[in-house]
Amino acid sequence: MIEETFIRKTEEFSKNLSVDFVKKLFVFGTLDSTNTMAKDLARAGAAEGTVVIAQTQGQGRGRFDRIWQSPEGGMYLSLILRPQEQAKKASLLPFVAALALAKTIDVYGVHATIKWPNDVQVNSKKIAGILLESEINGNTINYIVVGIGINVNIDVKMLSPDIRSKSTSLIRELGHPIDYHKFLRAFFVQFDTFYALFKKRKYQTIIDEWKSNSDTVGKVIQIQTLTETIQGIALDVDQSGFLLVRTEKEGIKKIVSGDCLYFDELSRV
Repeated sequence: MIEETFIRKTEEFSKNLSVDFVKKLFVFGTLDSTNTMAKDLARAGAAEGTVVIAQTQGQGRGRFDRIWQSPEGGMYLSLILRPQEQAKKASLLPFVAALALAKTIDVYGVHATIKWPNDVQVNSKKIAGILLESEINGNTINYIVVGIGINVNIDVKMLSPDIRSKSTSLIRELGHPIDYHKFLRAFFVQFDTFYALFKKRKYQTIIDEWKSNSDTVGKVIQIQTLTETIQGIALDVDQSGFLLVRTEKEGIKKIVSGDCLYFDELSRV
């Protein structure tokens, strides 16, 4: 009954959405993964602006194939993009999604910051994550799926102990639940705004906006990549959104992807 109510309300919500980006909404009570479903739809030819949303996920994924815990009360969705841009610019799309999330959370009077590469935090605790998966041939983007998980009305006690202390939710920060569909509408409006900048190739505007909302640049950090651990000072991000880190022994290194920890977090690892 709860799932049926969620599906019905979300389908009704989609009929009066009127956001340019969103073309079609697929709504489920539960899925293994919204990203998996969105990739299947993209391969079958689904248009840009197709969105998959689920009340819960059984096998939600984060970066590096980690589990994204997806209990009831969170918001789990995946967006299909087909940008007519050079493939190398796809690395800026996490900035687009993170900015849309941070700006939406700010509307509720809760200050959100962005941690490179794609975490959104409140009071130094994770409140949302982003996972991009794509099919790219040479320099041509066939599709990009942007997966998003947001701790909206989640009781963080429902999360496993290993991430509970590092996580927060809007209900926890505000002390009361918020309307799911009002938040979803606000997010779609923000995403539409920042994705329009991307399609207009206003890349520097996106980067500047990201830096003004991020708390990574200027901090002493440790980056764990798939092959090495790097420590240094986060100097800047380049035109592709890659992090520039000044290290003690190797000078400035460009980091394409990895897990970022701030100096004050290392003692808690």
